[in-house]
Amino acid sequence: MTKIKKQSLRLLLSQNIRKIRNIKGLSQETLADLCELHRTYIGSVERGERNISIDNVERIADALGVEPTALLNQDQDRKCLKDIFPHIRKYQEFAVKHGINDIFQDNGGKILQVLLLTGLTILPAREGNDAIDEYGNEYELKSVNALLTKSFSTHHHMNPTIIAKYRKVDWVFAIYEGIELKEIYKLTPQDLEPYYITWEKKWHDTGGKDINNPKIPLKYVRDKGKLLYHCDERVCDRH
Repeated sequence: MTKIKKQSLRLLLSQNIRKIRNIKGLSQETLADLCELHRTYIGSVERGERNISIDNVERIADALGVEPTALLNQDQDRKCLKDIFPHIRKYQEFAVKHGINDIFQDNGGKILQVLLLTGLTILPAREGNDAIDEYGNEYELKSVNALLTKSFSTHHHMNPTIIAKYRKVDWVFAIYEGIELKEIYKLTPQDLEPYYITWEKKWHDTGGKDINNPKIPLKYVRDKGKLLYHCDERVCDRH
């Protein structure tokens, strides 16, 4: 076998081992324990820095719960998708029961999680607010991936009509890191009034030009909001 082919094979092994380990939710240390190998050995294998014996390929595959050939399969991504898609389909079926038609559109999957944790129900007419509670109170729902941005989006055509609608309801802000929900806060119209005043003034000062998606800082939400949920412990209800 040529040096190039050996390098390609080693790289393929390293990529598939790392990928399957992550899918299984295993750390390098846990995988090493299952294989009865040293963690640094697993690390060097996953970096493509070490030649690996057939015996160790079999040990790693057994620990990962796959056939050894799966570690050499260039179509492993497709197989992984095939394996997990039935679970995605079940999640979608569950979401439909809560009024969310597509978990991949408009943060549908995240909205479902927020609804279940807060006890809210989605409002189907999107020209209104986003959700409603058992007492008929309506809410705006906002989410942010804190790994990517430090502020919440609002509305792409902010104007006095939209602001008047916002002044009537509480807002629920969900803070994510990737797909992991970390915190949920509630802010009242009084909490958000400084922003409403600022946006109204800007709209009038610019001759009635709609404001494109003014932001609400994540820090402001944490400072002023009532904490409804924390990833370590659900702390209170929304009222």
